[in-house]
Amino acid sequence: MNKGKEFLKSFLIWFLVFYAILAGYEYFWGEKNQPPAEPSGEIILEPVDNDVVIGNLIRWKIVNHTAEEIRFTSPCEAPGTLTVFRIVNDQTVNISDSLFENCGKKNIRSFSLQPESETFLELADFSRELFDEEGTYQIQMQVQAGQEESSIIDSQPVELSSPGVFRRLFRTIISKPLFNLLVFLTDKLPGHPFGWAIVILTLLVRLALFVPNQKAMRSQRELQKLQPKIEEIKQKHGKNQQMMAMKTMELYKTHKISPFSSCLPMLLQFPFLIGVYYIVRDGLSPHLSHLLYSFQESVDLTAVNTDFLGLDLANNGKWYLAVIVGVAQWGAVKLSLYSAKKRQKKSEEVQGEKSAGPAGQMQQMNKIMLWVMPVMIGFFTMSFPAGVGVYWLTSTIFGIVQQKYVNWQLDQPQVTRKES
Repeated sequence: MNKGKEFLKSFLIWFLVFYAILAGYEYFWGEKNQPPAEPSGEIILEPVDNDVVIGNLIRWKIVNHTAEEIRFTSPCEAPGTLTVFRIVNDQTVNISDSLFENCGKKNIRSFSLQPESETFLELADFSRELFDEEGTYQIQMQVQAGQEESSIIDSQPVELSSPGVFRRLFRTIISKPLFNLLVFLTDKLPGHPFGWAIVILTLLVRLALFVPNQKAMRSQRELQKLQPKIEEIKQKHGKNQQMMAMKTMELYKTHKISPFSSCLPMLLQFPFLIGVYYIVRDGLSPHLSHLLYSFQESVDLTAVNTDFLGLDLANNGKWYLAVIVGVAQWGAVKLSLYSAKKRQKKSEEVQGEKSAGPAGQMQQMNKIMLWVMPVMIGFFTMSFPAGVGVYWLTSTIFGIVQQKYVNWQLDQPQVTRKES
């Protein structure tokens, strides 16, 4: 009974930790929402983020605090309903009229908004032409409320800044190659299936990172093999931290293993895996056209089929996708802990009893991670576009297969050849 309470307590703590990490990510790197406007009988037009880096999408939130339904008609259908200004020396300069006169395949959606409700406006199709320089920008909308005359609404200004050194480096090395590969796959596959392009892109990236990931998995298994001897050192020199550290390092040196050998290959992979995540999350949005190489600038980013096995990849993931991804993540964690559990049993045999110290705590933490990680990944799957869930599922399945391959290799009996 006490173990059950301890497990539940630890589970809740870890869940809160992951939720705090997510909240911190959204606060520092996500869209920073403005404080909600108080109902005032007005229509509120405000940017989601007042400071945007060139190349990122600018979004505006429209809130209807009137008693009437309001309607907005796209400037591609009714010129003059939307104007974009750039503020230069306290003067507003119209930079959008010529763009909206002939939209062609580009578009800005029309919408209707009920009282006390909100929606978002984004100019993804025109982002590259309108927002390619540093400065202050503002938009003006014309909306119709009921049978009354149309109203003009001005937004708060948005500051557009150039990307920093690290962001430019990340875009050049990671984002551009991955985005162009995703565009190429989507464009060349029959029917332009975005879902299968995501699957192939994920597999290609995982294959490219196969060798460093293989080294990390091998190093991790080798470190696990030393756990019984490390536990012996802890039992013998537990009260002398300096001696325990020295003996542990001697053990690593004798077996030619570095305690950091499993970390470095993983660190090498993170930028690429994060890059895939961001590219898949944003999809082939026209505002990312600045990432295209010159030989692909003619590709139509709107010609994409987002239907994939009953999912709309442009919308948030469904509950059943979250369950599938969560189960796959559970299998991946379970498999990674398999050999660790075997080593833990050997460690307990060395000590003569079940460990209540660090080893026992590690076992408890592993058990928590076995259940917390799948729940959190499932939660993220439902919170982000379904394409992210497809990416996570593909990457997780690939990781399971690779882990089983590594386990099979290392569990094979070693054959020693005798010289004749």
